[in-house]
Amino acid sequence: MKKYLLILWLLAALPGLAEEKAREFYFKGALYQDWTGFKSGGDALYSRLSTRLNLTLWNRPGGGWTLFLDVRDRFASGAGGENQLLMYDARLAYDSLRSNIFVSLGQMNLYDTAGIGQLAGGLAGYKFGKYLSAGAYGGLANDVYSGKLSGNYQKYGIFARYIGSGARQFSLSYNLIRFENQNERQFLYSSVLLPLGRVFMLYGNSEYELEGNVASGDRLSRLFVNARANLSNYADVTASYSSGRGMDYHQFLLEQSQNPSLLNSEIERFFYSKTYGVRFSFTPMSNLRFHVGRQESELLDAGIRNHTTGFGFSAGDILHSGITLYGNYNLNRGDSSEADTYYLSAARNFGKIAASLSYANFFNGVRFSANGTPQVIRIELPKQQTFSGDLFLALNRTMAVALEYAFLHQTDVSDHQFFIRLILRK
Repeated sequence: MKKYLLILWLLAALPGLAEEKAREFYFKGALYQDWTGFKSGGDALYSRLSTRLNLTLWNRPGGGWTLFLDVRDRFASGAGGENQLLMYDARLAYDSLRSNIFVSLGQMNLYDTAGIGQLAGGLAGYKFGKYLSAGAYGGLANDVYSGKLSGNYQKYGIFARYIGSGARQFSLSYNLIRFENQNERQFLYSSVLLPLGRVFMLYGNSEYELEGNVASGDRLSRLFVNARANLSNYADVTASYSSGRGMDYHQFLLEQSQNPSLLNSEIERFFYSKTYGVRFSFTPMSNLRFHVGRQESELLDAGIRNHTTGFGFSAGDILHSGITLYGNYNLNRGDSSEADTYYLSAARNFGKIAASLSYANFFNGVRFSANGTPQVIRIELPKQQTFSGDLFLALNRTMAVALEYAFLHQTDVSDHQFFIRLILRK
């Protein structure tokens, strides 16, 4: 109910905002109407409707007061079906080239500024010249997926951010999370984006715990680094490192809520608490690319180490047919690794219509416990093969339709997944 009231308050403010000045009222928006269907074996068809509205109103971002609204309403039919409101963004913000002050009020996402995730509250800051800014935020924690907003759960912090020329960025923040008037977590968050011409690109972020009850070896609770170097016009190498607290439940739930068609083959990257690897890519000609890579994955608390050697290619406009092929093959070895996995897809653009077909095998899945916590199913799952196809049709500049179908085959049972999306843009 609190979320609905916030949306109504923001929408009710629009007429007064529009009359503030005679200048043109800015409007940009998109409406997504989705239908998701799932049928497993002889079970009844599971059906879910979803409507997502994404609006930017009043002034262009950076031109004064701007209203941002990004909300999804989802309804699952059948026994136990319920209506669910997911609010990703509902805020009134002020930012202008003519002012050093910037403000944001409402429901917002602070991943890029403070690494704190969702916040229902306020943020204010000051610009020190062209590139540097600093500020503070405070408010209540909000779980996007469950829709819960509790006064017992608060978030506070201060931050500094540098955005320079050539897309160079750096941010640093101190963040405090409190529950029932006690400090639950204090940590420093930093992120960096450092491009050096067309030769090198570095991106990374980290979290460092400040609470006294955290062991010194666990204080660096999150670290992610990705670096790419272009060795020549034909070759490049990418290295990555990631360590964390195990499966990233929050990010998995957030991505599932925003992309209902996310398949279980994507679950592997959420599971391991430490992964690192390197990939070498070679492009002998403009439409042909090969890659080979090695990745090490560790589940630290269980002492599990797995190794993956991957090979892949992409080939575009084969024999001037307009068809693009992509494929990869992973050799998986280790203490608790799945069998070798592979993926192959073909796509073609027919003007306003784009179509693709794919085939993959995978062994991991996700089940939800009674309290809604996702748990990875490993090895116990029989081998699965997935055949999928999708079609994207751009009817005109404002309307498009996306259709997806996936057939998941196992030894004893087969599943069907359907997805339809209608997109309206202004």
